[in-house]
Amino acid sequence: MRTNLLPAILIAGPPHSGKSVLAFLLTQKLREMGISHYLLRAAPDGEGNWFHIGKSHQVRSLRQKHKGDYSTEFVGLVRTIVEKRHLPLLVDIGGRPQGDQFSILRACTHSILLYRTEEDRVTWESYLSGMDLLPIAELRSELYGTDTISEIHPILQGVITRLDRQDAQMGSSFGALLDRTAGICHYTETELEKIHARQAPYPVLFERQLAEKIDVLREGKRLVWKPEDLAKLPGLVQANSPRAIYGPGPVWLAGMLAGHLSTAPMSIFDARFGWLELPEVYFSEDANVKVQINDWLEQDAQCVSIRLPEVEIEPDKICLPPIKGKNGLVLSGVLPRWFFAALARAFMKDRAWIGIDEPAKERVVVISSNYPSKNIGDAIPRSQALFFSTLE
Repeated sequence: MRTNLLPAILIAGPPHSGKSVLAFLLTQKLREMGISHYLLRAAPDGEGNWFHIGKSHQVRSLRQKHKGDYSTEFVGLVRTIVEKRHLPLLVDIGGRPQGDQFSILRACTHSILLYRTEEDRVTWESYLSGMDLLPIAELRSELYGTDTISEIHPILQGVITRLDRQDAQMGSSFGALLDRTAGICHYTETELEKIHARQAPYPVLFERQLAEKIDVLREGKRLVWKPEDLAKLPGLVQANSPRAIYGPGPVWLAGMLAGHLSTAPMSIFDARFGWLELPEVYFSEDANVKVQINDWLEQDAQCVSIRLPEVEIEPDKICLPPIKGKNGLVLSGVLPRWFFAALARAFMKDRAWIGIDEPAKERVVVISSNYPSKNIGDAIPRSQALFFSTLE
């Protein structure tokens, strides 16, 4: 068995020690530095990055709605994701692991320990003992005060403060921790592309290369795709040709490319699962997702809001309830890129046009159209009343 050399850094500690806030701050800064990685929320408590950037009255409701249990299936799925990681991982684990949940910790390679009391520290050191994880830092988390560093080598030790969702601040301890984490996670874009491309089942279509051909805007190392960029892509990508899509672009980019490739075999790279064949979409009353359909009369369209049944869903077949109609269709929900791509391909033959909801930008982006008044790349102002996917 080939050893996975990519790091999986466990962010460990008791409840309310600031783990999720720290994970969010680290992933934000790593992205700004152009370091490819993935933040895996390995606890079914409904908390994710949206919890730290959303409006407080909305995220409290969402968090409660998506809370779940550590089922055997969930633990097995998360462990597999960590073991078969395709990018450097930050792993945010729950504060009270027990039973088979410890297998998630063992699958990691490094650890960052946050604690509030000496009792917390002793308890968590006993959890981590014998797991063969390389410790990066042990930091006492305090809500107020000033960061202090007592030891730098071999383990960063001291006090880290202000890991508060409402008023997070980054002091000297956070800066030192970020430097160490960045050093461990740093792989060049070219190195990761080569690793992943060797495993691709079809010729790879790099979103980065497409962006260079049409001069997509860059902010630092980050590509900033705009809806109007979509209209420039059909001439660059041969339709009905098997391709493997690689890149971190928006979900509407993945949906547009899936529709353009039509029925040709297609896979898409997912940071958790690696290369995924697009799952087939079936229609049955025994659906495995929740769907709400509203009519958008002003746009002659239906809005289909989709909610997944679990925090994580395996990339198998997608089963929806029957959805009838020939007019426009808007797809909405907190869904992975491969899910949107599969839906776009499933509906494109029968619908006048297809759009993907982008609530953060308050718009719907058109990804496919056979309708005179709609063009690929159009951005339609979003109607809040039509969607439940993120706000209920």
